[in-house]
Amino acid sequence: MSFNLFDLWASMGPMAKAVMVLLLAMSLLSLAIAIERIGSIARSARESADFLSAWRSTLAREGPEAAAAEAARFPHSHAAWLVRDGTLVLRDGGIDAAKRLEAFDRTARRIVLSSGIELRKGLGVLATVGSTAPFVGLFGTVLGIVSAFRTMGVTGQGGLGSVATGISEALVATALGILVAIPALWVFNYLTQRIQRSLAELECVAEELAVEAIVAETPGRTA
Repeated sequence: MSFNLFDLWASMGPMAKAVMVLLLAMSLLSLAIAIERIGSIARSARESADFLSAWRSTLAREGPEAAAAEAARFPHSHAAWLVRDGTLVLRDGGIDAAKRLEAFDRTARRIVLSSGIELRKGLGVLATVGSTAPFVGLFGTVLGIVSAFRTMGVTGQGGLGSVATGISEALVATALGILVAIPALWVFNYLTQRIQRSLAELECVAEELAVEAIVAETPGRTA
């Protein structure tokens, strides 16, 4: 006797169907988060690259204040936030140089931390789906095996034919759990690497901005 997916669904009990629906919901949720995060991180990286090019060009021609004003054109760039707020701190003439650098360091750390929080939004869900989906599928497998033995007990017949439906449910649940988990883990690892690279680049921008300010204030030297 052969089965297709519709036959399997029709033969499943309520609990087995609930497991399948849960796995499908987990898959759709992880897919939605993956699409949103990949798009958001790519947009931020693209705007940051464009901003840094415009910032360095304007810095050489017009100075720090005009260069920092370029940030308004790039609202999704974390580097633009850092340069804008960092320039305000570094150009504050009301405090001495040592205190300005300390204030800048705190400002840069705050922006890097807040950027990391924003960039990692939703990654916890991907990690949860990737780590729990196989166990949800295993639970469905257990239910399928229980259903198979129950069928065997009710019919009083042994053999593969009498338990084929329950075994099929079990195998489908296991396969679906793995299929949900693998893409979620792949996307989680990919986004984690992208975010780490973005934060490292952000720290490099902070160092560049601090060095530029120090060089600009050093007598007899130019940036």
